[in-house]
Amino acid sequence: MSASKVLVVVGITGNQGSSVANAFLNLQGWHIRGITRNPSSPAAQQLTSKGVEIVKADLDDIASLESAFHGASAIFSVTDIYNHMFNPANFPKAQEAGISVNEYACNLETTQAMNIAIAANSPAVSSTLTHFVFSSLSDTKRWSKGKYTWNFHFDGKAQAVKRIREELPDLAAKLSTVQVGMYASNWKGGLGRPQKQEDGSFVVQIPDGPEVELPWIVVDRDTGVYVKVLLENSPGKNVLAYTQMTTWREFWTLWADVRNVKIDIKVVGLDDYFKTLPEFLSREFQDSLRYIVEFGYTGGDPDVCCTLQDLSPEARTASLKEYIEGEDWSSLE
Repeated sequence: MSASKVLVVVGITGNQGSSVANAFLNLQGWHIRGITRNPSSPAAQQLTSKGVEIVKADLDDIASLESAFHGASAIFSVTDIYNHMFNPANFPKAQEAGISVNEYACNLETTQAMNIAIAANSPAVSSTLTHFVFSSLSDTKRWSKGKYTWNFHFDGKAQAVKRIREELPDLAAKLSTVQVGMYASNWKGGLGRPQKQEDGSFVVQIPDGPEVELPWIVVDRDTGVYVKVLLENSPGKNVLAYTQMTTWREFWTLWADVRNVKIDIKVVGLDDYFKTLPEFLSREFQDSLRYIVEFGYTGGDPDVCCTLQDLSPEARTASLKEYIEGEDWSSLE
């Protein structure tokens, strides 16, 4: 291996992980190693064809993670609560434990995040590791002072960061966090998806509430931009990653302007906005959105104070206009 540094990406076949890999693929001096449970998957094979080293590891198996991290200079890690939340096997387990499936999934996500951290902190890995970048989100319960308690997809990650700082001080000294904003591509999941009318115009729903600016991100491009600059800086940085700050209404108005279509923006209550989701997920997303509107995406955490330009004045993200121009919207026709 001729590269002087090894970047290991946990979750490399997902939106965030693949963005990080792509940001480093053509950089001299870096070798990219991706972690996956299934190296033969199409996504893993596509990365292999680009020169990424794909290795098999399991987030529930610390020994496999230690092996996969061997020789790493830097690790980027992202965990996924939704795999646990939608696993049918976890519903009876949550019921038996007397908690919601959301909380059960949250606990599993935190456990896997700590498995990653424990492996990264092991002597064999720690000897070469200089940076550990963890994709986190803000501590809802803490920053809302207990007002919002069902934002588990935030709090599981925040709990992992808290535990790393308390339990693994050596790794904590190498830790930076990136809080990834709201995906500009979320419409693909159905929520807020523009509906074409007979006259060729579109109707789109946005949730009721104060129209605050939100951190939208072109996740499969710009996550890598932020992680790259975190690795160019000393550890200890905490940054909110976004492409552009804008309101729901401004986002869809821009979309209509760029695509030269008419749009009717309908403001609906949160119950209506999330009505197509299962109850457990609707409650989760309603709490999450109320928290973001009232306290901000980072909850006002004073430690999340770096901007992209603070870290690297030359670094640039995409724009939402560029995203809209480059996205495939044919499924709306």
